[in-house]
Amino acid sequence: MKKANIIELTFLFSWLAAIIVSVVTYFITGDFNMVVSYLLGFFSVMLMQSMNYRIMKNLYKNNPSRIKSTTIIIYLVKYIFFAIMLYVAHIETDWNVFFTFGGIMTYRVVMYPVVLIYAKKGEDKDA
Repeated sequence: MKKANIIELTFLFSWLAAIIVSVVTYFITGDFNMVVSYLLGFFSVMLMQSMNYRIMKNLYKNNPSRIKSTTIIIYLVKYIFFAIMLYVAHIETDWNVFFTFGGIMTYRVVMYPVVLIYAKKGEDKDA
């Protein structure tokens, strides 16, 4: 079985964190629209990070000369997409833009402990 790299571990633990946050949010607020708002942000960030991971992994192997320009384009696309998701959450009266932003931040919040715990210099060749 293939050993998961840090990015794949972050995806795995992000899903776990999202499930826990969603259940806790529902039990605390009792409002499913808050959970939907959070999941909108979370699914958005997972979609964008997955796209980023697949494109960059392919570029590292096949066309390293385009890494810099592609990284800039991906970041622009990601942040425009996040802005659209936040705008949609803002104009939708039932959704909460702060929970959507929290969903977007979930990947980053999970990434830091995963990197600190699992990163060992020289072991992660794919990340």
